[in-house]
Order: sequence, then structure tokens, then C-alpha cells
Amino acid sequence: MSIQVCAPALVIRNGCCNDVHHMLPLMRQLRYPTTPSVLKERLSMVEGHPFLSSLVAELDGVVVGTMFLKQYQTHDMKKPVTRVTALIVDEKYRGIGIGKRLVLEAEAWGRERGSSDLVLSTARDSNFTAKTFYEHMGFISSGYRMSKSLIQG
Repeated sequence: MSIQVCAPALVIRNGCCNDVHHMLPLMRQLRYPTTPSVLKERLSMVEGHPFLSSLVAELDGVVVGTMFLKQYQTHDMKKPVTRVTALIVDEKYRGIGIGKRLVLEAEAWGRERGSSDLVLSTARDSNFTAKTFYEHMGFISSGYRMSKSLIQG
């Protein structure tokens, strides 16, 4: 007698405009205020762009995570870098390796395009779970992120 075990199938693929309604709840978990039309516009901008990428993690056909990437190079860089501009795994699916697979895919994407580093900023200083995850993935914390609003209000 043999026992069959069906493991869930995790697929990492490029995101597309048809993913809007699946990605919207994830973006809200990230506390990213957006609407379906704005997210669809952003996804259409990313599709086919050589320096931007949207990745989606599907577990048995259900979108459970997403990541956005941007490659750039400034005047003082010898090589471009790839920035993770957003990474979110659905709260119900955290801790089972989905975020790790997304980061590994981001590393491969950046390497294919000649990036020297994968960089990111965490959303809040108090987000210790994210910081711990990124450190576990080999990221090193350096410097401070500073910003200044250019909108007069």
C-alpha cells in the first residue's frame, strides 16, 4: 500500500494586468493605498519594461504574494542595482518559504540584468518581522533612509 501526498505547487511568475483583483488585498496588507484602476495602470507600465518587474507567487493557483522590482544606476555607481520596491506575502501564508522564493527570483532577475546588489527599505522602523526576514535572507542594514515631502500642504 502506498500513500500519496499532494504537496502544494508554488509558482513564481511575472505579474500582469489580470492580477489586479488578486494583488489588491495584498497591497492593502502592505498598507499601500491604491485603487484597482491605479494598480492596473502601474502593472501595465511594468509589463515588458526592461528595468521594472512585477512578480506573483501562486500557491495551487491562488495568488499569495507579490513583489515589485526596479533596476537603476546613478552617476556614482559602477554597476546598476535592483531595488525591491514592494514585497508582500499574504498573512495566512507567511513562514512557509514564499517570501524566500520571491527574493531568490529577484536575485536571479537582478543578476540577469547585471545588477551588483539587491537593495530595499523596510516600511517602518518597528517592522522587526520584516527586518529579521531580510537579515535571514542575507541583507545587511546600513545607513538611514531619509525623505522630505515636496508637496506643500
